[in-house]
Formats: sequence, C-alpha cells, structure tokens
Amino acid sequence: MLTWMESHPLPFVCTTNFVEKLDPATQRRFTFRIRFDWLTPAQLPLAWSAHFGGEAPAGLLALDRLTPGDFANVARRMRALAETDPHKILTQLAREVEAKEGAPRPIGFGR
Repeated sequence: MLTWMESHPLPFVCTTNFVEKLDPATQRRFTFRIRFDWLTPAQLPLAWSAHFGGEAPAGLLALDRLTPGDFANVARRMRALAETDPHKILTQLAREVEAKEGAPRPIGFGR
C-alpha cells in the first residue's frame, strides 16, 4: 500500500478518527495532514449566525466541543420543527454536546 500511495497518479485522500494508530511510515506519505477540531469561542457566534441568523445567545459560549456538523444537524432539526426560538435552539446544541460525553465506546466487533 505504501508504494501505491507514493506512485498513484491521482489525488489520494484518507480520513481517520485514529491518526495516532497509523504507522509512521504511512503518515510520512501524506502531503497534507489536516485536523478538524472543535469550534473555538470566536467561531461559535459565526456558526450561529450562519445557521440561525441574528445574534447568538449568551449561553452559547458556555458550550464546548461543538463542530460545524453539530450546528448543521440542529439547524435541520429546527427547520423540520419550524422552531426559531434561540433558547430552544441552544438547548438542542447542548444536547449535541451531551451526546459526546460519557465513556468512550469501542468501535468494531467486541470479544
């Protein structure tokens, strides 16, 4: 696979949630390594504005570990429910954060 990665004529794109488990030889073959992380406090109001319009409620900055995908999911949900109340939207964003917390679950087949 390593030689194929080096000689492939077209762009080669990979994604993983476990970059630390990749073999170092594999990691050296990637031209670009991009990490998509949580939104920063400065980005949260921008994401709110992009998805819901208007000024973000004060409680938004108390939430952490939100991603653009969280905002997109909540925006779709709120559109389906015809909901525009900022406090109800904020509650839904908080639920997205809560869904990420807790004990990590193993991925794959259990033994």
